[in-house]
Amino acid sequence: MKLSSEDYDSIVNSLKGQLPSLPMVMDELLTIIADPNAALYAIKDIIKLDTSIFSQILKVVNTVQYRGDAEPRISNLDDAMQRLGLEKVKRIALDTSVLTLFKGIRFPSKFSPESLWTHSVGVAIASSNLADFLNFALTDQVYSCGLIHDIGKLAKLKYDQKNFCEELNKAQESGWNNHQTEIAQIRIRHDLLGGKICKEWGISPVVEAVTKWHHEEDRSKRLDVEDVATHKIIDIVQFSNEMIKNIGFGFSGHNIKLTPSKRIMRRLKMTEMDVEEFENKLMQQLDQEKENIALFSS
Repeated sequence: MKLSSEDYDSIVNSLKGQLPSLPMVMDELLTIIADPNAALYAIKDIIKLDTSIFSQILKVVNTVQYRGDAEPRISNLDDAMQRLGLEKVKRIALDTSVLTLFKGIRFPSKFSPESLWTHSVGVAIASSNLADFLNFALTDQVYSCGLIHDIGKLAKLKYDQKNFCEELNKAQESGWNNHQTEIAQIRIRHDLLGGKICKEWGISPVVEAVTKWHHEEDRSKRLDVEDVATHKIIDIVQFSNEMIKNIGFGFSGHNIKLTPSKRIMRRLKMTEMDVEEFENKLMQQLDQEKENIALFSS
């Protein structure tokens, strides 16, 4: 029997005290990222609270891409932030916080927090790039939504790892993706559970909505979503999620390739040529980011 909203509430309640709490730094970052007028000093105050973020910023800023070969190493936060710029600093800080969150959950042997995190970062990069491609202004907010969209999988792993592993195996055997497996076998849906987790943590309503509906193409079925911009963010993240899976960037639990949604393409006013052009640009961007992403595991 299909799980009700109350069933999902019960699962969330049973997980209280078992899931890692939302890091304070991440909570504050999401608030600042949602503010287009946020200044560099506001981010700086947050970074001072978390040495892992500061360390990661120094790793990235001292790569050849940002520092060059001849210049001395950068060791000062102010210099690092000036060199990287506000957008990059915000994303490094958020990526670090989310990876810490993922590592707080025990993963099965065939799945790792790093592989799911890499997939999530890929979706975040693709989503923000697609927002740029479409001249959609809320790129930072889109990035946050892409990064957090699969948070429900963490909750499923914590709630019942055995069943989750069975779903992963079934997806590989049947040629279904995770979402199709959840529906076909009437299992806990990671998207709906993720939305409940976001609400429990007090994450922004936009992130909650995107997490909850990132597999739903039909806007009329996205309950409680009335804002046109939020619908567009959901479309962008859903489209980007499938593209990143097809590219094979990271691992979200399956390797099934799906064709881009024609319905979402129409709503985003993208032709086949637009999709091809965007994918080529995205591949170049992902290649540039691979070195920086690898630094998070070093």
